[in-house]
This record gives sequence, C-alpha cells and structure tokens, in this order.
Amino acid sequence: MATVTDAAIVQVVEGFFQRPEIHGNLDYLSRRLPGSAEIAVAGGALRNLIIDAIHGRAPPTRDIDLFVGGLDDGFRLSDALDGQAVEPTALKGLRWYPVASGLAFDLCLLPDFVVIDTYHLEPTMDNLLGGIDFTVNAVLYDFKTKRLVEKGCTAAVRDRVIDFNSGLIPDKLLIAYRILLISHKTGFDLSERVFQFIKSPLELAAAAHLKKLFRAKVGKRTATAIMDDYNELCKYSSHEAYLAGRAGRALRPAEQP
Repeated sequence: MATVTDAAIVQVVEGFFQRPEIHGNLDYLSRRLPGSAEIAVAGGALRNLIIDAIHGRAPPTRDIDLFVGGLDDGFRLSDALDGQAVEPTALKGLRWYPVASGLAFDLCLLPDFVVIDTYHLEPTMDNLLGGIDFTVNAVLYDFKTKRLVEKGCTAAVRDRVIDFNSGLIPDKLLIAYRILLISHKTGFDLSERVFQFIKSPLELAAAAHLKKLFRAKVGKRTATAIMDDYNELCKYSSHEAYLAGRAGRALRPAEQP
C-alpha cells in the first residue's frame, strides 16, 4: 500500500470530494455510523479521476463504491440509512440513492467484500486493496483521514493497461464480466495474463449468461457493443497479435488525451 503523492492526481481527487453533493452525503453517512467506522472509497470513481488527471478525459462516473469497516459483527447498513432510498445489491451490499444527487452510492461492509468473504481474510483495508480485481482499480480514498493509497493504479492508468491486481478469483464469470466492461469503458489494453484469461473458451451457457448480464446492467445497445469487442478479441491467436491489431485503431472519446 503506497500513498499517492502526484500533485495533479491529489488535486483532482480532493476537488471531487469537496463537491457539496459528494462531501455532504459522505458526511451524512459518517454521522449515521458509529465513531469506530472506517469509510473507504474504491474502484471506478477513483480510477476515472486518475484517468482524467493523467490523460485529460475519462469515462463518466455514475456511482461511487464505498466500503465500511471497523464495525461490530451484525451491524446492518440499512439501520444507518433508515428512511433513505436504498436497494440491496447482488454482493450483500446496499445501493443508496441520496436525494438530489446525480450519483448512486454502492455500500458494502468490509467483511462482505467478495474476496475477503470467500477466502476468509481479515476485514482490513490492506486486504481490501490487495483483493481488488485489477491494478487500474487498486486505489482507496479514506474519507476520514483524506489519504489516497494505491497498489499500482497510477502506473496502470498511465500505461493504459488492465492487469490483475489479485490472484484470488472467487467467480470466473464475474471476472470475465469485469474485464470486458472495464475494457469497453476505458479502451485500455489487456495485459497478457488478462488476455489469456478472457481468451479461455466460455461454455455456451456461460457466454449466454454473460450476454444477459450485460443487457441487464448496461442495456441492449452497450451489451451488443461489448460482446462485439469480445468476439473481435477472440479472433487474435496471441497477445502480440492482439496488441498489433489495436495499435492502428481509432481511440474512443473516453480514451483521447
């Protein structure tokens, strides 16, 4: 775990969390939780801020992933958000829709984080950072201490590469979904390890489920585009051929510096 010290990145991140609709909702959540609570932001929102700081343009952010630790066993997030608009998520968390906010907040208790839960790890921020799927997502912002820490995220974003951060894969289909989604959003290249993983043939039923999952999550049009990307990727016989094929492509708007 390393502290991010790049001034441009820190400035963009601090500016984001100073926005009234962001800071106000996180402050509200903090006041509704016990004093021992740790609140960490992780994942796509931070990744997009770092992409913006480094490359000048990033995919849109529509939600913020929050992880809450330091609580007693049996604590329920729904109690802290009583009276708020919430719905359960597929991975034991809650999606919170604050009033007058353009962003949703996806909350998960640290012990319920899929890697910590599946592999029976200690519910710590170190294990959260170490269990995040890809290096482009391996960054945490501690809301209380205002500390931004990473595990190779800024280098991965700078190099435009999606590589595994964790060797722990609790669900292969979920990881396949995440690879294709993040590749589509960012336009970043896949590392050789990730390329070989996604090139492994999916069973027909698994491929159909993946397509159905994309349609449910991102809509039919985007799902079709993502599956077209996957089919194109599968045509390459090697990672070298894949990179050569991508070298001459036109950058998507979200990728352009």
